[in-house]
Amino acid sequence: MRTQIDVAQVFTDRCVMDHNQKKLTPEVAAEAKLFTTELLGKVVDEGVQLHGGWGYMWEYPICKMYANARIQRIFAGTSEIMKEIISRGMKL
Repeated sequence: MRTQIDVAQVFTDRCVMDHNQKKLTPEVAAEAKLFTTELLGKVVDEGVQLHGGWGYMWEYPICKMYANARIQRIFAGTSEIMKEIISRGMKL
């Protein structure tokens, strides 16, 4: 999982550099959002699993992280919309 987090960080950094140079395409931005939000969901889900039943109690930060991770997949377009944008760029 650590490797995937590192890959997401490098990809995000590259997207920021491309955006600053006006080279970021909508397809690559969609890839970045899809990859990072899906990874966030997996990482937080593992955290909840590690906490067991306590992971679902609002008193624990992991529960709030879980709720926030779920909504991140919706902000600025759902994962399904991101997949559609990516596929349009692939001319499928």
